[in-house]
Amino acid sequence: MESPSDFLKENLEFILGRAKTGPVLDLACGKGRNGLFLSRMGFDVHFWDKNEQNLEFIRSVAEKENINVTIRCVDLEKEVDLLLPVEYYGIVLVFKYLHRPLIPYIKQSVICDGLVVYNTFTHQQVQVGKPQNPNFLLKDNELTDLFNDWIILKYYEGRLDNPERYMAGIVAQKG
Repeated sequence: MESPSDFLKENLEFILGRAKTGPVLDLACGKGRNGLFLSRMGFDVHFWDKNEQNLEFIRSVAEKENINVTIRCVDLEKEVDLLLPVEYYGIVLVFKYLHRPLIPYIKQSVICDGLVVYNTFTHQQVQVGKPQNPNFLLKDNELTDLFNDWIILKYYEGRLDNPERYMAGIVAQKG
């Protein structure tokens, strides 16, 4: 089992104590390493992804570990405007995924005082590896611009090692 993102672990202080504010949405969750980490801590986590195999993996882990999860197979680039409930989630997690048209829907899906924890690649990533498509890479300070009407609790942008990559991460609270 892959361990959760360092960015998530480093920002647990903002997440702990929010388990009762509303469910957590792990959006474009992949194999669910971040959401499963929070599920094990007692959070009610909803896993959304378009890859049925990844969701089946999450389902099997949850079953083995006797944790309750909600799973939804969805293509976030085609139908999310019809699917994301308004003011429902206490926390939305997005890691290593960027689809800019989705951002307003993510923001409106979070309850007042809820959080978005977003961590993905910046445009400098093209120097060291994938992704290479600029549509999947953040511009300088783009996350702070996207959440400029929220309270920014934590922000990081720059180079990370092991493996080398260029990332930006934000923990933003809806005011």
